[in-house]
Amino acid sequence: MFWRFKHIWGSRTLPLLASCLIWLVLLELYLFALSGAGIKLMDYLQPPYKENISDYVVGSRNQTLDNLSIAEQLYSSIRIHCLLQMTNDHEHRKLRHIRRTWGRRCNRMHLSQSVNPAGTYRRIYDRYSSDLDWLLHVHVDSYVIMENVRFHLASYAPNSRIYFSAFHLAYPYAHVSLRDTTDFIFSRGALKQLVAQDCVPNNNNLGGCLAAMQEGPNVYLFPFKVPAELVPFSLRSEFWNWPYIHRAIYSGLGFNISTDYPIAFPYVTANQLYVLEYFLYHLRPYGYMTGMPGLRQGSALQLATVPVNDTLSKQLYKQVRILCLVLTYPDMYAKVARAIRQTWGRHCNKLIVFSSRRQERREEAGMATVALNVSEGYSLLWGKAKAAFKHVYRHYLDEADWFFKADDDTYAIIDNMRYMLHPHQPDEAIYFGCKFTPDVKQGYMSGGAGYVLSREAVRRLVEDGLDSGRCNQNQMGTEDFEMGVCLSTCNVTAGDSRDAEGRHRFLPLSLEHMMIPGRMSNDFWLYEYMYYKLKEGLECCSTYAITIHYVLHYQMYLFDYLLYNMRPYGIIMGYEPLTGKLNSKRNFTRFQI
Repeated sequence: MFWRFKHIWGSRTLPLLASCLIWLVLLELYLFALSGAGIKLMDYLQPPYKENISDYVVGSRNQTLDNLSIAEQLYSSIRIHCLLQMTNDHEHRKLRHIRRTWGRRCNRMHLSQSVNPAGTYRRIYDRYSSDLDWLLHVHVDSYVIMENVRFHLASYAPNSRIYFSAFHLAYPYAHVSLRDTTDFIFSRGALKQLVAQDCVPNNNNLGGCLAAMQEGPNVYLFPFKVPAELVPFSLRSEFWNWPYIHRAIYSGLGFNISTDYPIAFPYVTANQLYVLEYFLYHLRPYGYMTGMPGLRQGSALQLATVPVNDTLSKQLYKQVRILCLVLTYPDMYAKVARAIRQTWGRHCNKLIVFSSRRQERREEAGMATVALNVSEGYSLLWGKAKAAFKHVYRHYLDEADWFFKADDDTYAIIDNMRYMLHPHQPDEAIYFGCKFTPDVKQGYMSGGAGYVLSREAVRRLVEDGLDSGRCNQNQMGTEDFEMGVCLSTCNVTAGDSRDAEGRHRFLPLSLEHMMIPGRMSNDFWLYEYMYYKLKEGLECCSTYAITIHYVLHYQMYLFDYLLYNMRPYGIIMGYEPLTGKLNSKRNFTRFQI
């Protein structure tokens, strides 16, 4: 029978039909995986997420130039006791990290190991009612910005009967406790009534008690209850981003809806507690001070509005001109080009996105797109980088002082790059990045962390290296290594980009990998590659870090929002004095209250 079919259809037809059938089955499986039913099935088959919490010390450091006077006054005037509810060993282990991060900004912290904390409420009120103004009852999956809590509570009277609450739906990939949770803020007056009427969360009487009180706005606590199928699988490892991203996307207002000092990040892992600490209290764009709204009339304190101060940032923008080259793929262009243009790319003096296909869309303001005549592929990135720098050399060499190359998953803080580059001249033959050591005597710069070349370095790269034939003429090659070899051949110095304390500014991995002790195994490749020893904990990364690698396009919006719009209320972040041709003393202000 087989030979009869083979005779009728030919020797090649049956394998072709079988191949088509296999591809059709694979396509059907792929479409099913993307459907709501497929997502539910994968959630069911996937084991419930349990956060792997270990005990480590990230350390701390003081930002001595910061003005904390407003935050300190609010700390004394608006006394908040924090109650953390725990029900399992995972949550107990996580408590250590909360104490080292946001928990230390509570006026006092209490713990409850009971599902029904009636007794804890009563003990807190009986013992501390004269010592507290508000009770914050949260679960260990939340990161709380205590300065922002005080800002929002400043206009409410502690003796009034008012509460705030936010429900957070449990997701198998997001919660340590794997159960629905509700965070509460109770005024002293509300807590008094709860205790008097024996009403506590999870009690049947709670609804009736709360109905007799005033309910305050809960938008700042970020309640979250959306269908699981709205959360793509690719985002679930960074689920703490999603309540913010979801609101920005589905509200249609972007992050403008979130600018009024949010209180909490729900669904935060222990490692991410420290990432948020670094973002909110240490990392800052050089020369840019975020403003603060004044407190409303009748608040616990009378504070005037503090305006944004970006004078030095604007001066550096004019005097240290940076052209940004972003390498991307045609399939990624629609996702990343707009995200980069609307976030970190807007701080470049000129932004050019390089791909290998002309995009079927009109040019967007503030960004140029160039289609290179190159083949795509990771092994061909050297050819793509060469073509991009040749294009810049021919068309834009005199329009910038420095030329920054980034991948499409790199987030850059261009203000901090200008601060680092300010002491240097564009006619120096030098370039900066995260310096790797293998096989190049002076080291070479990580491609993922990005690297920035002076104008003279670009000239030598093209004239003395690429056009002269002294550098690899093939399209294939490891981009960052080949670039390092070529620049070394052209006598371009590989500079040291670390800050005065030896902290890294260009980060080749995510913040979590760079910062958390034990996050990388002892034999992880990065330890062998680093030219300078990598410090652990908060000492890993500079206050004026320049790049972070492995940042998804949607995360860029959140990072930009945290840096340029949302800061802990009452902390006025200072910056180091600028030496040289600009005098920053008149731009550094310690506001007197």
